[in-house]
Amino acid sequence: MNDKGNSARKTRKLQASRDRWKHRSAAKQEEIRQLRVTVRDLFNSREYWKSCVQELEQQLQTVQEGHGVGGLGGWIFFGGYMDKQTIARMLRTASALSSE
Repeated sequence: MNDKGNSARKTRKLQASRDRWKHRSAAKQEEIRQLRVTVRDLFNSREYWKSCVQELEQQLQTVQEGHGVGGLGGWIFFGGYMDKQTIARMLRTASALSSE
């Protein structure tokens, strides 16, 4: 009986060990899947923002070439090029509105 009891005990321990190993393996596989999805999403987001930046840089270059910007004392805004006169006119209008 002692021999039979030992073998049953060993079998239970091996089964428990195998079950723990399967559980750990399944958890690791799930984490790997989640990390792959995260990497994929981050890669797609990075590519999207890269293309947005390239498009804005191209628009900026087009505006600079179109207005001959080169030390003329103007600024580039997202709406396009503004020279000093346009900015001064906007500031006068803004200050007149704020004083009312």
